[in-house]
Amino acid sequence: MRPVLGVVSCLPWLIMACAVVLSATADLSSGGAPADRLVQNGWIVWRGQAVWGWVQHNGWWRDGQRPNITRRSVSDSLGDVRPNRTEDLDRLTDNMLLYGYPGFEHNFGLWYDRRRDRHDVEARTTPECRPPFLEQPWARGRSGQAADGLPKYDLTRFNDWYFARLKRFADLCDAKGTVLLFKPYMQHALLEQQTHYVDFPWRPGNCIQDVRMPDVIPAANSFYDVSHAERARLHRLYIAKCLDVLGGNRNVVFLIGQEFTGPIEFARFYVDAVLDWQRRTGKHVCIGVGATKDVTDAILADPVRGPAVDVIDMRCWWVRRDGTVNAMKGGAETPGRDTECGTGQTAETSTQRFYEKVRHVRDRHPRKALIDALVATRQDSWAFLMAGGSLLVRGQIEYPGHVDPPAYVKPAEVDFVLPTYRMLRERLGPILPRMVPCDIAASTSGPAWCLASPGSDYLVYAMHGGTLTLDLSKAASSRPLTGRWFDPRTGTLSSAFSVPASANVDLHTPDDQDWALVVSKQ
Repeated sequence: MRPVLGVVSCLPWLIMACAVVLSATADLSSGGAPADRLVQNGWIVWRGQAVWGWVQHNGWWRDGQRPNITRRSVSDSLGDVRPNRTEDLDRLTDNMLLYGYPGFEHNFGLWYDRRRDRHDVEARTTPECRPPFLEQPWARGRSGQAADGLPKYDLTRFNDWYFARLKRFADLCDAKGTVLLFKPYMQHALLEQQTHYVDFPWRPGNCIQDVRMPDVIPAANSFYDVSHAERARLHRLYIAKCLDVLGGNRNVVFLIGQEFTGPIEFARFYVDAVLDWQRRTGKHVCIGVGATKDVTDAILADPVRGPAVDVIDMRCWWVRRDGTVNAMKGGAETPGRDTECGTGQTAETSTQRFYEKVRHVRDRHPRKALIDALVATRQDSWAFLMAGGSLLVRGQIEYPGHVDPPAYVKPAEVDFVLPTYRMLRERLGPILPRMVPCDIAASTSGPAWCLASPGSDYLVYAMHGGTLTLDLSKAASSRPLTGRWFDPRTGTLSSAFSVPASANVDLHTPDDQDWALVVSKQ
């Protein structure tokens, strides 16, 4: 009953399907994965319950307006501890769980010093920088002067405060069930504007090492060129440091970098560095691949690297309304604002096409958890869920009125996901990890999708209401099933009613708006 993609749109998918090597027995995130693994049966799971909802992305610059877990209010202490300054990580993670965004996506900021907020490109002549500071992963050396007027970076040494904050946040994630999407790299500085690159730690003049980087943008492909021995050495040191600090944490997904559109060579280099670390330490970490479609497909098709991937981040490609695929090529130095940002997926796709995209990847990689970024409407969130997606990146969540509050309050724009988030968390949390997308539902009024633990539990969503026809014949039972209508606008569940366990069951939604149906055995 699921709509089939047109011939034009199917061709790229068929090519990918033929290229992908699926190995259920070797897949580290298989359905039989140990209980301590973050990804199980294609879902992100914590203590037996699915972790589903939005992801907040950190702030890259300015004094506040958006949380950043490695922002420091003053240079010698924690300073001003509150939202959008030096974050209270304990209260921030509580807020994440309370308000429907259990994931946090982190990368280092565009620059350390707020003087660069004016977006100029002038070198500073004095070290009199302005807080709050966006701490960088690398430590300063003892000589020279970088473009921000402070000592040059030593890329072989690391910022203890920065990594201590990451470790504290990851520990809280493990304890509470939130998730850190950790991205060690920040491509935005390498392509977007020269002002973003001027203070970048690897730019010539900003570090004591001879990295042979260009002095002006574009600089991404040089940065990712690991045929240069010194850059390759420094990348390995940095990746190993990140793993040494966070590799013992369960609820961390190790992705490559923010807005990564780099070449396949660097993606392979990154995954190999993680696998080498795992072999050396005997530890397992959750590996994610987030890249352009060609690079993602190549990694997943690799017989060694592919089975090691636990999470797929799909933000760099989408299906247009006409069924064709928008997929830029890796290594073309494509800025991030041309991928998931700006006029990308949000403008060019539809809720139905979004479902088809996510469902396609879920069907071909059923044991890997999925991340994407389209949340223009409530229906988008439901399409993602019903296709088998785990975490949906909302972006840089802000507080009401774009004002930094004195205490942790409900962020703006979370109301349309909260009813669904709370229902899943309170009612279906232990059941969702057993569910898979199934084509057993149809509606007279539009798309109807189903997640099922066949024979036991079903979640059905009708995007425009109407008469639902369900095939519940696999739920063989001498007693009827129990159904409840869920209102995704208010979060209310109807009184229970009987649903026959048979084929061609017809049910009428309460009205012509979107509705969900929860069906389970009595």
